[in-house]
Amino acid sequence: MPEHCIRFAVRTATGLSTDIWKVWTIIGTGKRDVYMTSRPLGHMLKLSLHEDQWHVGFDANKRNQLFLPEKLPPTRFLGKWRRPDLGHKPVILAARVNFPWSSPSIAEKEAPADIVWIESAPEGLSVEVALYLVNVEAPLDDWPGKATLGTSLVGNLPLEGGGRVCVVHRNNAPLPEIPLSGSLNLFRDKSLEDLKTANKFVVWGEQPDGSILFVESYLEVK
Repeated sequence: MPEHCIRFAVRTATGLSTDIWKVWTIIGTGKRDVYMTSRPLGHMLKLSLHEDQWHVGFDANKRNQLFLPEKLPPTRFLGKWRRPDLGHKPVILAARVNFPWSSPSIAEKEAPADIVWIESAPEGLSVEVALYLVNVEAPLDDWPGKATLGTSLVGNLPLEGGGRVCVVHRNNAPLPEIPLSGSLNLFRDKSLEDLKTANKFVVWGEQPDGSILFVESYLEVK
């Protein structure tokens, strides 16, 4: 069954970049499923957009490998959101990835050839990449936010049974508020000492408009 994907990342004029993110669909399954992850998260954690439920969760085959038995989370799902009415709306803002202006911090040397590079935001602002589910037939040269927010097209993906996934971006979005909560649970073979070498973090959560927001940000550990 063919996979269709879009890869994107934010890059500065000096060549520093964020992590590479991927959005994909699989045609031929009979399901209108959409997935999103970033390169560091890709082998263990992803956002899954199913027709009746969205969730952020560990790969079913990876959870037991990532944690010690006594630290194993009770479920592989870190967040679940019921979405029973998706098919009745023509356009749905499903997810966003926000990159504050200071996010690019690595020199990406092995980027895939098909990656879409997005110019980093001016200081004090952020790049916002938005993922829309378009359930109606619409011209490919028109996309959500083009006229109202000045968004630019990153790419389109087909959806099973018609419609498309539309990924757009703008690099003048306000900085997001990041309320942090929860408890620390380290992966197997990791310790607090390993946090001293961390240089970025990713947080996520449901927004008031129903979309799932991810924020990738530079991290300085002191």
